[in-house]
Amino acid sequence: MGTLENPQSVADDELLYRAIRPDANLLTYYDDGSLRISSNAFNDALRRPSVDRASLCIEGPAECQMRFASGSGVLSLLTSDVREISATHGVTGIVYCADVEAVPIPNNATHAEIHGKPPFDTDKVFVRIKHSLARIARLELGPTLQT
Repeated sequence: MGTLENPQSVADDELLYRAIRPDANLLTYYDDGSLRISSNAFNDALRRPSVDRASLCIEGPAECQMRFASGSGVLSLLTSDVREISATHGVTGIVYCADVEAVPIPNNATHAEIHGKPPFDTDKVFVRIKHSLARIARLELGPTLQT
């Protein structure tokens, strides 16, 4: 008899979408065509950036984009890459690892959150985690930037 998969479990091979507001400060395009994503794209007051599980987004990244302000963009990250991120607190030596958990909310069954194990309890640690998230993120849909 097979076991039922935990619906709160997010598999390592799942792609995640993160909506970003149409803010020119979140993306930097260089003359050589390369792109730098700002760590500010992962700001979250509770230190738990929201993402959507791509496997549940029937309309792909556009479904994530539609839930946000007009002109928003969408980044993608692979769950296994998120789970490889860690940061060590400089004073206590505590190692904080990033993880992803499904947190469905009303009107968005695809909702998940990136969180810390243990919880990111200092801004310094969270800033380092956000820098790592920005490095592994890819642009799926560019925001419409006002000029």
